Amino acid sequence: MMIGFRVDANEVIATGHLMRCISIALECKKRGQQCIFFMAEDKETERLRKAGFQYYILNSDWKNLDNEISEFQKILENYKLNYLVVDSYQATAGYLAALEEIQPVCYIDDLKREVYDVSVVIHYISPFKNDSYEEMYRNTHTELLNNMKYAPLRPEFHYKKEKVIREKSILITTGGTDFYNVAGKVAALCQNSMQIKSYKIHLIIGSMNQHETELEQLAEKYTNIILHKNITNMSDYMRLCEVAVSAGGTTLLELCACKIPTVCFSFADNQVKFANDMGKIGAVKYVGDARKIEDIENKIVKQLLIFIKNEEERKKYADCMGKLIDGHGTERIADVLC
Repeated sequence: MMIGFRVDANEVIATGHLMRCISIALECKKRGQQCIFFMAEDKETERLRKAGFQYYILNSDWKNLDNEISEFQKILENYKLNYLVVDSYQATAGYLAALEEIQPVCYIDDLKREVYDVSVVIHYISPFKNDSYEEMYRNTHTELLNNMKYAPLRPEFHYKKEKVIREKSILITTGGTDFYNVAGKVAALCQNSMQIKSYKIHLIIGSMNQHETELEQLAEKYTNIILHKNITNMSDYMRLCEVAVSAGGTTLLELCACKIPTVCFSFADNQVKFANDMGKIGAVKYVGDARKIEDIENKIVKQLLIFIKNEEERKKYADCMGKLIDGHGTERIADVLC
């Protein structure tokens, strides 16, 4: 019994894709399944080694998956997988259909661009019910998992009943990259506010952050800025800090599971709609797209001040977040795959 994962992570593709696949794989492993990862290039594979998963480097072009179909099909015939989970925006309908011929395919579909001829489709990145999306799959053989309850978070994000004691601190996280150095600009601007200056700032440096040297210089200058890299206990910081600043994407789901009031921004096309939708329902405070707002750090810090000054406002957002996510999505996905 084996589950395969076709996913990539690099300077362009956010590490969140790999991390959510690892989360699903860990739950499948608990249920006695072997798991193997297939990747175009040897990047971010240290995460797989640490998690104890084998991987196969295809030496293909992650930007054009159709070109790897023939060779990948031959490789897959040797593994006899129960399911192949595919997590890539570069996967075309033709690519997925070709892989479905070898074994059942489960596609994680964030974008809802078209109907895919696969066994299972997972879409959890939307707080709004979408009847038209379900209608697209109504007369197909595809099992559609279309709900935020399928968010594939790691076990550390499971709901905890005990009361969380938070310190006067701010969490800043942008995922694997931070092209616009929003984290650094926000941390620096916080030093100009007497109220925020008294807060610790826990700043998470992504594995491919282009501004690491600048952040280290900032932390040397200001003692309240604490840098963290290669952490394996993100939930601890999300439950420790009073408020958070985060880029859009799957990290927002982790923040929801930990019920930490969050100021959110986007810097990639695939982040905009989800971040905006989460803002509309009052789960996060979305301040806009860093690519279009030159001084977005000012808007972020302004909203941080509102959260810090108003406990009721923080509670309102935290309550909304807690109703969306319980952290058990990987178990529900594994119920289908295993």
